[in-house]
Amino acid sequence: IDLVLMHFPTTMPFMRTECSKRGLSRSECRAETWEALSELRQDGVMRNVGVSNFAIHHLEEIQNIKNVAPIAVHQFQYNPWVPDFAVEIFEYCQTNNIAVTAYGSLMGVMQHSKAQTVQTLNDLATKHNKSIAQIMLRWALQINAAVIPGTGNPKHMRENLDVYAFELSDQDMMDIDKLKSDASAKGFFYLKPPE
Repeated sequence: IDLVLMHFPTTMPFMRTECSKRGLSRSECRAETWEALSELRQDGVMRNVGVSNFAIHHLEEIQNIKNVAPIAVHQFQYNPWVPDFAVEIFEYCQTNNIAVTAYGSLMGVMQHSKAQTVQTLNDLATKHNKSIAQIMLRWALQINAAVIPGTGNPKHMRENLDVYAFELSDQDMMDIDKLKSDASAKGFFYLKPPE
């Protein structure tokens, strides 16, 4: 196994888990889970362990546990419209050598259709003779994020692979980065990590 992720830093308050049955706090449960994953990594069951949907304080909590596996990957929603706290998480990961896997880079069906109306993306798609989806995936790759686009459509699969056939210029990247403060940003959904 190449990678195992601790998918979420907590459970819903109404859910009964092994940790809650044993009276462990959420923090204690995360620590115990990470220690167990680290042991499995040490035993060769998997090469890497990572997290998904963690806030910075959750990452720091894991990093402060002694003699455990490093956080190899953090998978969280990341696209040009993310709020400031997500940018801070991204920057924290980059600074701490934690690879980022950006999910929601195309924002799902409903959000993807909204992206089709953003003039900057339309202009860049025309300029590069690519789809808006390809522009967004290329942006994510150029900021050093891995992407996980999903499709069963062979045409879209080819388009997804074609993002390696072109590059966005520094100006293109800046134009996309400016979308975060654009009025269009308020129309996009973002999942905030739990406390």
